[in-house]
Amino acid sequence: MSPPNRKKSKIQRQKKKEENRNFKERLTEVLELPKEVVLNVPKITMIGNSSFVVENYKGIIEYGNNRIRINTGKGLMKIQGDGLSIREITSENIIIIGEIGSLEFIE
Repeated sequence: MSPPNRKKSKIQRQKKKEENRNFKERLTEVLELPKEVVLNVPKITMIGNSSFVVENYKGIIEYGNNRIRINTGKGLMKIQGDGLSIREITSENIIIIGEIGSLEFIE
């Protein structure tokens, strides 16, 4: 396959992926399904700056008192703060407590 054809093929795959995602988004809205499940994205609930719940996560990459990195279906999530700890962890949810200073998404 020549380089221009590879590039064209890659563009076609990206376009198809985007069309599929748009279809899934419309379908979740019409059927009133939870987007975090159908689209494989995390659902985040934050209460003040002291409690943080992540649903639909993939795993923990880094864990410390000042930084926690979590793998999600859309990339990494980095939580920074003071006295961070994991209060509860299940296969679907993770609850983080402590003084949360920042939240960053890394794709």
